[in-house]
Amino acid sequence: ITFSQAARGTNKEVNINVVDNCPKCKGSRCEPGTTATKCQFCNGTGMESITTGPFVMRSTCRYCQGSRMYIKHKCTECEGKGSTVQRRKITVPVPAGIEDGQTVRMSVGNKELFVTFRVEKSDYFKRDGADVYTEADISVSQAILGGTIRIQGLYEDHTIQVMPGTSSHTKIRLSGKGMKKVSGYGHGDHYVTFKVIVPKKLDEKQKALVMAYAELEKDTPGQIMGVTFKKDGNKAFTTAEKLELLDAIRLALEGKNIKISENVTHLTNSR
Repeated sequence: ITFSQAARGTNKEVNINVVDNCPKCKGSRCEPGTTATKCQFCNGTGMESITTGPFVMRSTCRYCQGSRMYIKHKCTECEGKGSTVQRRKITVPVPAGIEDGQTVRMSVGNKELFVTFRVEKSDYFKRDGADVYTEADISVSQAILGGTIRIQGLYEDHTIQVMPGTSSHTKIRLSGKGMKKVSGYGHGDHYVTFKVIVPKKLDEKQKALVMAYAELEKDTPGQIMGVTFKKDGNKAFTTAEKLELLDAIRLALEGKNIKISENVTHLTNSR
């Protein structure tokens, strides 16, 4: 069954071989229209006596095999056995929350059937008992400023909040949103791990904004490529590349009125 079928529960039709009463003789072992009679060889006792010299031994009757009844006309379908191997299509109820390798018992006719479930793995969900685990991508802006994202759940989609300052691999719990507990009440939990996706390419404006932030960042562990420390302890961008927007951002942060070329965003003093 699929992971989704295991989570939600379903009915699965399967073909199986079962040993059941012969459909021709209905288990009587006789040809239709005939009946079994009391075994005349053991007189209906199911046992016969064999005399060997001075010894008398009793054993199961060779003619009725201990059934006490003698069948002269055996059923040709089951050869007098009363049962046959039959191919049947049955509907197996799949309990919600079933795990891979679990076995359930059900009745088929007058027989008991043990069904072992094999659950396909999901590319999205990881399971541990009744709990499920997923990963969710968030942008750098969402990680810093916070926001909301929509994720796929087991039974419905969820809108979850990203708190400001969320680090990569931060884990949150959605209580009661996991698998149904087969041998208990309630549901497990859904754990979501955030992954901050860092862009590999930046346009000029994005790069200028990050550079401006790099100059203002405090307690930086190690060095930032293209940024150096000045004598006063502040940072400065060291590349020879002309970045007009970066200069504009610096001036804006200092509270100065500026106006730069048309292809760069205009910044003015808001104070």
